[in-house]
Amino acid sequence: MASSDTNEVRSGPRGAARGVDPAAGAPPTDGEWEALAARGTTQGAAAVVYGVRTTGVHCRAGCPARTPLRSNVRVFAGAAAAQAAGYRACKRCGGG
Repeated sequence: MASSDTNEVRSGPRGAARGVDPAAGAPPTDGEWEALAARGTTQGAAAVVYGVRTTGVHCRAGCPARTPLRSNVRVFAGAAAAQAAGYRACKRCGGG
């Protein structure tokens, strides 16, 4: 495979190569981000389901996985909405 072929596959966000819609979901609000960063220890955190564009995975706010960069996070109404956008469930938390 020539190097130009590799660049064509890698162009755009990494998640796009996995079938993830990088425009789906909304960026997290300050409250949602705090719930995510606190690993679900704040009130209302159970309602937060977020997808990570670079991995194509969706998690719940209390997930023990490494906290992603805020710029790579998209928030969804629920796990079904994240899956419809092409994200798969996290293997650590089940995806919410």
